[in-house]
Amino acid sequence: MMQSLNTYHYDMGKLMVNRDIRTFTSEMTENAAYANYFMIFPSFTTRTTTVEVGDSQLGFETVTVDASVNDGRSGDFLLLVFTDPDDSNVINRLVGYYRAPADPDDPASEGPVRRFETNFTNGASGDIWDLLPATTTANTHPEVIELSQGLADGKLFYNFRDRSIMVKGKIFHDGNLMRRATNTYNFTVSPRG
Repeated sequence: MMQSLNTYHYDMGKLMVNRDIRTFTSEMTENAAYANYFMIFPSFTTRTTTVEVGDSQLGFETVTVDASVNDGRSGDFLLLVFTDPDDSNVINRLVGYYRAPADPDDPASEGPVRRFETNFTNGASGDIWDLLPATTTANTHPEVIELSQGLADGKLFYNFRDRSIMVKGKIFHDGNLMRRATNTYNFTVSPRG
């Protein structure tokens, strides 16, 4: 009886993992197809960094810049940016996916994947980090995947040649800890807007 019950829970977990993967893939493909470009940040709360610019003769100044990662680097926060067809400096919509690991310092830490969407009726411009939801809203957005673990250096999203996003992760369903349902997830998508 216990063996049958354990198998049933495992099979149900596998079905839920596969459903989550299909939903996530479909949604990301649709959003990325119309996005103009993407940015990957280390995490939902790490969007900016400070750097010193200048020289020793004129002095240095501390400047805030975005912390997005370049080709060959990975992060846990993907931002898809949709711009105005007539003016690429005007942003109409932002769609973000971020993984919220229980321990951001532990590469093996698991956490849900969450999604937010922000529409700007009259368009918006300025620094991208000023247009994003506040970092204090982390973990308040709708959950897309129950649990995930990043496989790109412990992160979920990988910047491939500044042209494509590779999603590399392990998806879990936490229904039965004795025999946990899981599936590895690898997917590549490119903005075409």
